[in-house]
Amino acid sequence: MIRLLVSILITAILILVLFSQISFGDLYALFFHLDPWWALSGCLGYVLSLLFRALRIRWLVHSKDLSLSQFARLSVLHNFSLMILPSKLGELAYPYLLNRMCGITLTEGLASLITARIYDFFITFMILLISAMGFPEILKINVWVAGMIAVSCISVTFLTLFHMSRLSRWVSAVFEKLSNRVRLKRRNPFPWIREKTSHISADFDAIHSRRGYVPVTLLTTLSWLMAFWMFYAFMRGFGISISFLNVTFGSSVALFVNALPISGLGNWGILEAGWAAGFLIVGLSKEKAIATGFGVHILIFIITGLFAVLCWTTWKQQSPSPAAETTADR
Repeated sequence: MIRLLVSILITAILILVLFSQISFGDLYALFFHLDPWWALSGCLGYVLSLLFRALRIRWLVHSKDLSLSQFARLSVLHNFSLMILPSKLGELAYPYLLNRMCGITLTEGLASLITARIYDFFITFMILLISAMGFPEILKINVWVAGMIAVSCISVTFLTLFHMSRLSRWVSAVFEKLSNRVRLKRRNPFPWIREKTSHISADFDAIHSRRGYVPVTLLTTLSWLMAFWMFYAFMRGFGISISFLNVTFGSSVALFVNALPISGLGNWGILEAGWAAGFLIVGLSKEKAIATGFGVHILIFIITGLFAVLCWTTWKQQSPSPAAETTADR
């Protein structure tokens, strides 16, 4: 309860600070002049982004061969959870929904989530780096420095992917030692944690054995390119004349700010602050940078909410889902 109140407080403060720099009239003007064709193009980009994410999940989930529609519903509901739950708890909705909707174990869901986030960080960082080269007079990044950073990022990413199972086994061994040495009067949580980390290690090994580095990288790249197209289409729909490169850089900054471990309510306020910072760098006025941040976020929230209701309804109307994992299972 305290965490929820803190999240609401942080979000309220950020929104109030941002709205102190603009008026509701600025936001109203954006929606009043919204071009429906550009908005429709942005919606198409959103759908394609979710489709590529669903295809990526099929590569990362190894225990069952499920339909694309199931993974598409999962992507929508996970995305919506990220927008409404506090303190980044929306991430935990992914393994939970994967378990409830598809019968996948929680540990496999967590392993696939961690793997997906590593790919997301790698691709978005590379896109940010490439787009940043379009502003050499501001960011002072030359080609050689950018190349060295890119090589380092690629190396770190794939080393992390290759050694996730080993890291999980090491964590499991640590908790095994703790469970043997620490004697608690009440229930000892260390054996349970050791067991779960051991299962996660096995799931990382299974993901690694599929050798899906190229298709997962490609699908992640396509998903993010469609997301950046969505941002661009919505900006053009709001009447902002701006290049795709500028939108890519500005929204990439917003995404990295949104990834910070700040306990807000969903990503409200945090995303807008990062959006304002990124688009101030590319030359938008303060009022347009803040207003478009709220405008784009509201459009995405409406679209995601509608799709989430549709996905939840169709899931409930279908035959009962596979038995969810019990506490005695993995």
